[in-house]
Order: sequence, then structure tokens, then C-alpha cells
Amino acid sequence: MVNSITTIGQNLSEITASTQVMNGSVEEVASVSEESAAGIEQTAASVQQTSSIMEEVAGSSKHLADLAEELNALVGEFKL
Repeated sequence: MVNSITTIGQNLSEITASTQVMNGSVEEVASVSEESAAGIEQTAASVQQTSSIMEEVAGSSKHLADLAEELNALVGEFKL
């Protein structure tokens, strides 16, 4: 009976140690997940900012093309 109680005590100690190791692993996974989420949010914000900038560039390019066309028409009126 004493041997059984000793064995049960040892098993409980091993279970406790394993649980602590597992808890540490779960905390590490949670931390990495939080870091990943932050990185994804930052990437999404960068993509949105880049998209906005590209829209501005496209608008500026269109305006510049319109001005170039207008300038061509004006220069075409001159005869040398």
C-alpha cells in the first residue's frame, strides 16, 4: 500500500511537471500568435497606404498625360 501511494505521488509530480512545461509552451504559442497578428495588421496598413499612394500616382499620371496632350495641341498651332 505504501508503495502504491509513493508511486501515485511520483506520478502526480510528473503530471505537475509536464503540465508546467505544457503551460510554458502554450504561453509561448500565444505570444508568437500575438506578434504574428501585430505583423499582419502592420502589413495590412502598409498595403492600404501603398494602394492610396498608387491611386494618387495614377491620378497624377492621367493629369500629366492630359497636360502633355494640351501642350502638343498648342505647339501644333505654331508654324516655323
